[in-house]
Amino acid sequence: MVHRGDDIFSCFTCIVDAMHCLVLSSRMCNKGKCLHCIPVENGCLVLAVISAIGTGLVLLATIILGILAASGLIMASHLPDPDPESREFTQAVVGVAGIALGVVLTIVGVASLIAFIFSVLLCNGICKRRPGQVKAYFIYGVVITILTIIASIAQMVNEYDPAPGIGGLVGCAIYSAFLVLVHETYNKLRAGAVFKDHIRLVEDY
Repeated sequence: MVHRGDDIFSCFTCIVDAMHCLVLSSRMCNKGKCLHCIPVENGCLVLAVISAIGTGLVLLATIILGILAASGLIMASHLPDPDPESREFTQAVVGVAGIALGVVLTIVGVASLIAFIFSVLLCNGICKRRPGQVKAYFIYGVVITILTIIASIAQMVNEYDPAPGIGGLVGCAIYSAFLVLVHETYNKLRAGAVFKDHIRLVEDY
């Protein structure tokens, strides 16, 4: 990146150039550095920590919401009602609502838990220089991206409002840039591990 000045337009241009390098350029990572200045593992670690914090907060919020929702449904089902028919209808509605809410919270909770585990695995793999753990996250990310693309296209085809599907595809494009960074980090760590093993073999010899 070339510094073009200190005005707002120049800063915006630099940001656009950075996004172009990040998403479109095959030279995003040159000689082990992201955007020619930041080591790929450092940039990847920062994003991995952000991902771990974000998914952890979503998981915590899901658990808290589940507890509050369960408490509210239990209280609603035990409200006094002198009319037996009305009471049965209320309990049926509360039961259906509880099942639907439970399914949604379970799906969100499981998804956020898996994402949190893989984010922590990525952080640990980078910090302890373990390329296998970084590769595991990369495979997980590729699978999630493919599933999201399929779901987004299906939503755009079957629904009148294509906005959610378009948003999903844009999110996949941004996330794919992160996966490129993860893959470059894996290549760098693997190369470092191979070089280290070769040095050890020479020393042992």
